[in-house]
Amino acid sequence: MSQSDKSSITKDQVLEELGSRKVMAVIRADGPDGVLETVDALVSGGLTAIEITFTTSGAIELIEKLAGRYGQNEILLGAGTVLDAQVANSAIEAGAKYIVSPSVELEVIAECQKANVVSIPGAYTPTEIRAALKAGADIVKIFPASIGGPKYLKDLAGPFPGVKLLPSGSVSFETVGEFLAAGAFAVAVGSLLVDKQLMRERNFEAIAERTGKFMKLVRGCRHN
Repeated sequence: MSQSDKSSITKDQVLEELGSRKVMAVIRADGPDGVLETVDALVSGGLTAIEITFTTSGAIELIEKLAGRYGQNEILLGAGTVLDAQVANSAIEAGAKYIVSPSVELEVIAECQKANVVSIPGAYTPTEIRAALKAGADIVKIFPASIGGPKYLKDLAGPFPGVKLLPSGSVSFETVGEFLAAGAFAVAVGSLLVDKQLMRERNFEAIAERTGKFMKLVRGCRHN
């Protein structure tokens, strides 16, 4: 896939697709081994928004390979744990369509705006959320969502109507429906689906099966 092909999808289209697909898989692996096969398994299970974190060694190379391996309509590829503008720029050049941070990193948000790429900083308090929005964030990742859970997300929707909130942390088979009902734009899911032990065992079939069950549950929640 050429660079022009990789960059043809618009920011608005990425936002629309993330809101439609509802689940973002967060891959935080020990290294590159098995990551490509894990993405194949996630896609097989119906999960097609994929975040490669920069805590994974070789993240840039993995993003480049995945951007070339899959078409834009097959997966939405993002980069996570991005803490500075240089890393954000490298990820965007490699093919990332959204940039995720664990905190409000102003230079990262600015770099995303410059490149017309979706920015997803992490925040928790109303003050942090407001700071992220003022800086130009497109989606705000509520992290760690394990503290307040779905009720906290619902409370935040009051003072921040229409804001796209993405809970990350503690999203499970039991809580995903509650988060979506509380107004989550989408949810981020890590080790629940991207299990490091299964990756080490190269049991990608189990990852695909678990993903399929989770996505079926999500589809059911959205119709309730």
